[in-house]
Amino acid sequence: KSEKIVTSIVWGPMSRGRSRRNPTYSLVTTPSPLFRYHILEFESRSMQYVLKTYPCQFPSRGLSRTYMSTIMDNLGESAISGTEAGDMLVFSMRNSVFRTRIPICASGISSVVKAKDNVVYLGGGDGSVKKLRGSDRDWQVLGETKIPGRIVSLSLNSDESCLVAGMAHGSMCILDTTSLKYKIAGESHMAGINDIAFGKKDSSYCCTISEDRLLRVWNLGNYHVQRTIKGQCAGRRCLIDSVRGEIISGWSNGAVRAFSIDTGRESWSIAKAHKGAITCLDIGQGNLLTGGEDGSVRIWSTPSCRLVTQYQAHQGAVGEVLADISQPHLVHSFGLSDRAISTYNAKKDQKIIAHMIQNGGFCSMTQRIDSEEELVTGLSHGYILFWDCDEKNPVGKVLDSGRSAITALALSPDGKYLALSGADYRLRVYEVKTMKLVARCGGHGGRVNRLRFSPDQRQIVSVGADAAVCVWNFYLSP
Repeated sequence: KSEKIVTSIVWGPMSRGRSRRNPTYSLVTTPSPLFRYHILEFESRSMQYVLKTYPCQFPSRGLSRTYMSTIMDNLGESAISGTEAGDMLVFSMRNSVFRTRIPICASGISSVVKAKDNVVYLGGGDGSVKKLRGSDRDWQVLGETKIPGRIVSLSLNSDESCLVAGMAHGSMCILDTTSLKYKIAGESHMAGINDIAFGKKDSSYCCTISEDRLLRVWNLGNYHVQRTIKGQCAGRRCLIDSVRGEIISGWSNGAVRAFSIDTGRESWSIAKAHKGAITCLDIGQGNLLTGGEDGSVRIWSTPSCRLVTQYQAHQGAVGEVLADISQPHLVHSFGLSDRAISTYNAKKDQKIIAHMIQNGGFCSMTQRIDSEEELVTGLSHGYILFWDCDEKNPVGKVLDSGRSAITALALSPDGKYLALSGADYRLRVYEVKTMKLVARCGGHGGRVNRLRFSPDQRQIVSVGADAAVCVWNFYLSP
């Protein structure tokens, strides 16, 4: 056991040593600020492996560093380590002694990769990538470049023609090892994704919003990020207003912000739409509907940001708010803690009906476009309930095969299929008319927070607490 935290460890080459049957292993550990070389050798006398440790010697004036990444050469004669101070240290393993120090960057070296012909690549916290060649005390810089963001890892492909850099903000870049020119190969969220939204007609793109403070627009043709918008706090909800060409977003600080889809610039904002986080958004009759942690539902005129009306819908946070499909002046909402669905007439400024359940709680809600345009709700104990606005009790009840909290519901654009998911991480699709299960699939590693059909009904996109965006091809579309 090391007396200090080991910040990096790397295996060296394997050799046969004294025993031909049992190989000898070498490795380096860095219980910062110490640097140690180890030999793991089989001892015939005791018939077991014995670890021998050789601390590396430093200059008499002292050199205290925290090591972030370490490599050894193929012969096990030297080791190179990148430090938190941004310099590269070279050690001789033969003599267990420090050899030289080379400044690389200002924000720490997070990754070191070795290549053939004594070439080394180093990635820094300031986004810098440097290519060096040399050995012992003699080193030459062959090239350098800088990528926006902080590099957390580097990796070479098999023929060493490309270098892959992983960035702290979730993007991945590919660099040509000769010129060090780079291109962004992919991006992702780094924290749980709370919402996914499509426009009314365009299936080529969608937007997502996450706990990592980022709102992203995705091109579903090549799965690349078209635009990234950074917020000041965790993002909770988003929707696309196709009429105005805007993305409307709700944030954990109670703000609502709208951005142009084409430019990403902010169009308008409501600084304090709710006390606490925004929990849901919808559009009805050209107005914006918002629900918050404060239990209230508010209706806003946009882009003037004028408050049209508000009412205290629930005792706790509002779980969902929907403008009725055929009568948009009717607003449906449910509370996350009061076990109630409320329907409110915005024209008459009064509640029409409240639907209550005795056990469990509401987790998700959508509305059918056929039949009697019933509300469809997913419950915490795995039941799907159907509600008619004119009836106090549910008109339909189905137990989902997952038998767990249904945190995400979505109806297909033609109204024939219901997709759902939740605490069991799996996606299921039912035929609404018969409630027959027609598809079951898994891809998430955490709770699914939201899912949506694309407008052309050819894809389902789901997002979850695992920071994953899963795109599913849907072959039952007309």
